[in-house]
Amino acid sequence: MALFIFLYVCENFIKMAVLRLKELMSIKGIGREELANKVNVSTTTISNISSEKNLPTIQLLLSIAIVLDVDVRELFVPTKGTAVTQLEIEEAKVLLEKSLRILEGRK
Repeated sequence: MALFIFLYVCENFIKMAVLRLKELMSIKGIGREELANKVNVSTTTISNISSEKNLPTIQLLLSIAIVLDVDVRELFVPTKGTAVTQLEIEEAKVLLEKSLRILEGRK
């Protein structure tokens, strides 16, 4: 059981967010319902895309980019030229320590 918890925590930490939809919606001041209406999908679809449960079609990504008035490339997290920040290193250390405590049966 402890190994399962450890792997789950690590997987969630390592999982990289691919889309910046939540961030861009916040910046542009557009809510899920408004975006959903403008791109002609359900709010559930927007929620699933935002939480990366479902990947959108290219056509939907293009529609979202138009509504948000951004280049379609801005919908994605950059994958080139990004350095790991000190904050990310510290967060990783905390998560690793927490995972080790779980494995050892401590809280």
